[in-house]
Amino acid sequence: MRVYEISAQNRIMSVSENWDGFALANTGEGALSATVRGRPIWDFVGGLETRSYLNALFFAARRHRARVAVRYRGDGPTERRVYQLQIEPQGEEDLRLLHIPLDIARRFCRAPSAEELARLSCCSQCLRWGRGAAWDDSDLFHGHAPGKVDFAICPACRIAAQRAIDQALSSRQVH
Repeated sequence: MRVYEISAQNRIMSVSENWDGFALANTGEGALSATVRGRPIWDFVGGLETRSYLNALFFAARRHRARVAVRYRGDGPTERRVYQLQIEPQGEEDLRLLHIPLDIARRFCRAPSAEELARLSCCSQCLRWGRGAAWDDSDLFHGHAPGKVDFAICPACRIAAQRAIDQALSSRQVH
């Protein structure tokens, strides 16, 4: 599990002790703790849709002083990883984000071709690839993409986020 805290201004204040090991094991040399601390979380979140999605979750946790939790995928080059992102209010406006592993499995993956990148979007939360209304799992790994991946939020992940926000509104429990 990786944990970090962000300030009211969404700057990364602290990270868990296992942060650097995970970053190095996943070719994240540019995301070591000394590099990320003090920087806005948005420096590490790609795409307007993904930023809006996370901002809505942050807002719900802060506004309603409640834990908000959603599932997401954070695959590696040879692993399919499912996590729960748990967002907990801390102090007045700070947040603690916990990335709790739920399932990790070895998998085959391949880089999307330039043609696939031109016609597909990747959901930044479930990592399914979509075109129009169709979103499907595939063996494509965005980390091996030959160009810029168009990240979006698929309809299923939007619905899951709204449910998490609605649950935070109804529970109003601070943890």
